[in-house]
Amino acid sequence: MTLSGFPIQRDDEPTKPVVTASSLLPPGGTDQDRARARLLAGALAPGVGDYKVVVIPGSPHAKERPRAGEGRVHKSARDKDAEARTGWLLRPAFRKPWAGNLAIGAVFFRPTRQHVDTDNLLKHVCDAGNGIAWFDDAQITGQYGVLELDSVHPRTLLVVTRHVSSMDRSDIVKARPVRRSR
Repeated sequence: MTLSGFPIQRDDEPTKPVVTASSLLPPGGTDQDRARARLLAGALAPGVGDYKVVVIPGSPHAKERPRAGEGRVHKSARDKDAEARTGWLLRPAFRKPWAGNLAIGAVFFRPTRQHVDTDNLLKHVCDAGNGIAWFDDAQITGQYGVLELDSVHPRTLLVVTRHVSSMDRSDIVKARPVRRSR
């Protein structure tokens, strides 16, 4: 029995997991990254075969809070440097920014168990990809972030795919104008 394509579990039926953590993100080291990316792309946009995978080496950077000073709000130097580095690592995979609706999935392999918010890690990737992988991060209508521990090979496994959404973002074809400081 189904409701809108989702199976309804009756109380007298044994539970049958459809997706488990290990089926979506198979255990293993960097040798499993391609398999993880393929599964993640399928979960983000079922049936869409057009996706890109980028592995960003090093400890994933979390977006910091904006700082206020001298009558304006600005990014920290660490954020600017980390976004520039991530942007340069995205460039080889994207000859030009993708237009339309997009979904991103990221597995952040952190070197320590230090507490960090997944949304701040995703914000960093979204901002770093502006004008490189996509025109504007407003195009991202689906996202999925996972934290994992890998003290030997910290990295970010990023999957970018086309995304079907009722929130049409095909009108975003230019990056937001950069405000020049006075």
